Amino acid sequence: MQIKTLSILPIIALAPLAYLLAQPTGLPTEKVEVVKSFNARLADAEKINSGPASLPVDTTLQLRPYQVDAEPLALTYEAPKLRPLALRREKQPELYKGYLLGGYGNLNSPYVAGGYTFRNENKDFDAHLGVLHHSARNTKLEFQRFARTEAELQARYALPVGVSLKGEAGFRQIAVGYYGYDHDSLDFTPEQGNQAFNRLNLGLELRNSRGNDLGLDFLASGRFYSLWDKFDSRENGLDLKASATKWFADSHPLRLEAGYDLSAFRDTTGKRLSNLFVNPSFTFHGEIFRIRAGANLVTGSGGTQILPDLEGLISLAGNALGVYAGWKGAHLQQNFQLLSDYNPFMVTRFQPRTTFWNDIHAGVKGAAAGWNYQAQVGFKRVGDLALFLPDSLDTRKFDILYDTARIVYVSANAEVELWPGFELQGNLVQNFFDLNGNEKAWHLPGLEANVGARYHLLDEKLVVKADAWSATGVHTLGSDGEAKRLGGLFDLSIGARYQILEKLGVWIQANNITHNRRERWERYPSFGFNILGGVLVRF
Repeated sequence: MQIKTLSILPIIALAPLAYLLAQPTGLPTEKVEVVKSFNARLADAEKINSGPASLPVDTTLQLRPYQVDAEPLALTYEAPKLRPLALRREKQPELYKGYLLGGYGNLNSPYVAGGYTFRNENKDFDAHLGVLHHSARNTKLEFQRFARTEAELQARYALPVGVSLKGEAGFRQIAVGYYGYDHDSLDFTPEQGNQAFNRLNLGLELRNSRGNDLGLDFLASGRFYSLWDKFDSRENGLDLKASATKWFADSHPLRLEAGYDLSAFRDTTGKRLSNLFVNPSFTFHGEIFRIRAGANLVTGSGGTQILPDLEGLISLAGNALGVYAGWKGAHLQQNFQLLSDYNPFMVTRFQPRTTFWNDIHAGVKGAAAGWNYQAQVGFKRVGDLALFLPDSLDTRKFDILYDTARIVYVSANAEVELWPGFELQGNLVQNFFDLNGNEKAWHLPGLEANVGARYHLLDEKLVVKADAWSATGVHTLGSDGEAKRLGGLFDLSIGARYQILEKLGVWIQANNITHNRRERWERYPSFGFNILGGVLVRF
C-alpha cells in the first residue's frame, strides 16, 4: 500500500485535460500526445510513503472541473497505489500534438490550460510544454479564494548508444486566502489575509533506453527545487538518486538503489534535513509466485536505521486471484514543500523533521470477468507523524505537532467495464489511529470512499460522468479543550463532454451538487456548489 505522510505527486499542467477526457485510468479517450510522456513521472513518487492512507477527496479549496480523483489544492494523504490494471478500450485513439482549453465558472472562476508536443522525424527527440491557470473567489466570504498557475517544459533525447537523457523545468504558484476566522469580529488587510507559495523546479534524468548484452538497467536522476512564500519563508531542496538492476535469466532482478535528499529551510533561522539511503534487493519469479528480499539502510538527520524490504506473492487462480504480503520500511522528509502542499494554511515558522515508518501488510488482487480489484489490510508504525491544530497566536493558521503513531488500515478498490462504454470504479480507505501523546489524529482523515462512473456514447463523441465522495469528519480541539469532530463529506458531482467537431468540443461540470460545506480544516468551509463550462480545441 502506498501511503505518504505528505506525499505530493508532481502535479502537471496537463492533468486537467487528461481527466476531462479520461477513462478511470487517467488517459483520455482522444488523448493528446503531449499527455502521455508526463504520466511516466508519477511512478517516481510512489517509492516513499508513510502516514495514514487516504483518498484525495479534499474539497476545501479547489473546484473540480475535470478530475476523476478530485485533485485538491490542499492534498489529503495520498490514495494508496492499489489501482488495478487499466481498462483497455479496443478503439485506438487518434493522437494530437496539442490542445487549448478554456472555461469559466460561477465562482468568478476562469480555467485556462494548454499543451503542445514536438517530436522530430527520427523520433529520438521530443519536447513538451504545458500551462495551466485556475482560480476562484467567493465574493460572499472575504478571502475565500485560491489561484493555481503552472508552466512546465520537458524534453527527452535518445542517444544512439542506447541512453536516454531527459530534462525538465517548471514553475508553480499556489495562492490562497486566510478566510478561517470570525468575520463579524475580526478584520484583516489584504496583506494579512493572502498567502502565496511559489516553486521553481529543475530536473535531469539519465537511463538506458534499450536492453544491453550485460542485462543491466540503470538510472540516475537529480532534481532541485526552490520554494518561497509571501512571508519570506524559503526552502531549497535537492534529490539525487541512482539505481542499477541486473537481470538473471531475464526474470530475476538484482537491484541496488541509492539516494541522497537534502532540504534547507529558512524562516528566522536556518533548518536543514539530509539523508542518505542504500536499498539492495533481489526478486525471484517462479511459475506462480514472486518473492523479494532486501533492506533499506538510511542515515542522516533522523539517525541511522536498517529497514526491511520484503514482499511475497502467490497466484491461486492465475490472474483472477493473487495473495500477497509484505514488510516495508523507509524514510520521509517532512519539509516545507510537503507540508505546505498538504495544508496551505500551516504556520510557516516550524521545525521540519525526518520520519521513519514500517508497514506490515497483506492483501488480495486480481482481474477476472472484466473486473480489476485489490484489497489490503495492514499495520503501520510511523515516527513523527505530522498532526495539525489551530495556532494559539493566530487561529487562522495551523501549528504542526509530531507524534509516534500506530495505524491499522483497510483499503480496497475495484473497477469494471459493465458493458461497452460504461465504466465503474470505487475506492475505500479506513484508518484506525493509536498515538503516544495525542488523544486524536488531529485533522487526519479516518474513513474515505468514492464511486465514479463514465459512460461513452455516440461513438465516443459524448462522455457523461458522475462521482460521489464521502468522508468522516476530522478531529480537532474545541474551545473548551475537548476533542470534537467536524462535519463529514458527501459530495456528488456530474459532468459531460461533447465533441462537436473532430477538433472542437464543449464541456460542463457541476461540482458538489449537495452543497456540502465540509470543513477539511477547522473554520475553512468548502466552496459548496459550483458549475463550470467551456470549450476544448485540439490540434
